[in-house]
Amino acid sequence: MTSARSSAVLAALALTCAWTVDVQAAASRPNLNVYHLAPVLEDGKVRAVSVTIALPADADGETRLRLPAEWGGGERLWRFLQDPAVTGGQLSKSDEKTWVITSRPRAPLTVRYRVVSAYDGPPPPDGPSYGQPIIGPDGFYLIGHTIFATPEGRDTDQARFAWDAAGSSLRLATDLSPLETAPASIERLGPSVLMAYPDLVEARRDVGGAPLTVAMRGQFSFTAEAFADMAARSIGAVRAFWGDGKAPFLITLAGQSAPQGWTSYRGTGLDDAFAVISTQNTKLEDYRLFLTHEYLHTWNAARLGGAIEGPREPAGYWFSEGFTDYYARRLALRSGLVDLETFAAAWNEALEAYATSSAIGANNDQIIARFWSDKALQKLPYQRGAQLAVLMDGRLKAKGGLDRVMLAMRDQAARQRGANRRIPAPEALVPVARNLTGVDLTPEIDRFVTRGERILLPPGAFGGCLTVETLTRPTYWLGLDLTETGKGRMIAGVDPAGPAYAAGLRNGMKYLGRQGGKPGDSTVEIGLAIEENGKPRLVRFLPKGPGEVTVQRIKVPTTLTPDARAACAKAVAG
Repeated sequence: MTSARSSAVLAALALTCAWTVDVQAAASRPNLNVYHLAPVLEDGKVRAVSVTIALPADADGETRLRLPAEWGGGERLWRFLQDPAVTGGQLSKSDEKTWVITSRPRAPLTVRYRVVSAYDGPPPPDGPSYGQPIIGPDGFYLIGHTIFATPEGRDTDQARFAWDAAGSSLRLATDLSPLETAPASIERLGPSVLMAYPDLVEARRDVGGAPLTVAMRGQFSFTAEAFADMAARSIGAVRAFWGDGKAPFLITLAGQSAPQGWTSYRGTGLDDAFAVISTQNTKLEDYRLFLTHEYLHTWNAARLGGAIEGPREPAGYWFSEGFTDYYARRLALRSGLVDLETFAAAWNEALEAYATSSAIGANNDQIIARFWSDKALQKLPYQRGAQLAVLMDGRLKAKGGLDRVMLAMRDQAARQRGANRRIPAPEALVPVARNLTGVDLTPEIDRFVTRGERILLPPGAFGGCLTVETLTRPTYWLGLDLTETGKGRMIAGVDPAGPAYAAGLRNGMKYLGRQGGKPGDSTVEIGLAIEENGKPRLVRFLPKGPGEVTVQRIKVPTTLTPDARAACAKAVAG
């Protein structure tokens, strides 16, 4: 029999145990953060974007919010987060990258701030505009990495997303929509896109049982439906190679106006989205390899071990970008999205740019140091890495080829998911290839990446009916400053020893425009129109300079039967 006193003691113990369990359960549950987004409207125009975060304070009463810093070519992104205000705590700044909030432990906090545009007007068509906020006057185009403040040390937190059009006619397209009904890791906020305009047009497709959404804004020569058809085919080809990919996917396409004769398209691959900004004169077929490349980033490098983190990230772009270019062309040919001529033309453009690049001999340390400030260095990892993939595929051919290694990297990364230490994809390639095939790829990486030696592909590098030709020609040199000439509309920078001078061009002549020519190719005649004695005159010359350059190009036989063409494409694409 239990006494009343002992019963009370047992009850108290039970209550204490229950309370302890509840506290432990609460402590084990990740915190929930709610991110609320709305436009800031003035006179019917979008002037900024409002972000409101509801979150619990840290257990010690000091909550540190990490602000956006650098991403995608954008620098000091915290500049565009303004007017912070906090309810439930006191706000201070430990540095320009961090907001510090002091409060009661676990107190409910509300943080509000505005995101303003990085541009006074439309972003330049040649700028890394996806790396900074684009806002107003009709809507906005944002990447999560550039606008969301997140609590430090709380990567296990969960986050919800909420959108309020604030009475406007804005239509939002974002891959954060699933977070409106079900929270996900707070890390999901960064690699996201948010585009909102009143005239947004959407098209949807099913790709192997997974939904694809295309959101488009702008006056293009094609419809959103046509763009979605092509995108679905491209995505289907990539998913067929990797053997997975059932998640929803979003492609956003924002159009820009551009100067006469200027075409530009650029974008960034995110976890489950692809954000594109393009001049509106871009043709539909120009996006085929571009889309394939960016969708491949869903795996490379994200699902193959990830990128190298921190300021040394460009050290691995030869793999994450160059290998992706290689597979974009190969898989597009494999799926029939492009033909042999288009495949060869894409490679020839890259080989030409590589051969004539002012950065061709740069080593990887130089790429790391100047990647975001030197356009030639930005392109080099793409050019170099794609050729390196060709060479490695040749070395691995008897062991199942490069495809086998890439799929093994996918499997290894899946096994490592959630582990304390993961091996970045560029660093995982060599050990995976060695363990799987016995082939050591270190010498190729040391020569062509670490030291930056020139790559020359062997004649039969692509197999099938394709051959690689190696040509030598004079270096490309105009003998004048075409940039200054165009700016001032006067011939400028003429070198007396150069071909422009020999053709009769002189400083101070009125410049009317350029006809023909191919930048980097000294064998293609260029024409510069000038005005002389009140009359227009066209001066033509070959832009030949001193010295020589070695250029490679792929040759497709001109006479192929349909059966021979199909067999060649299969041999090249695998």
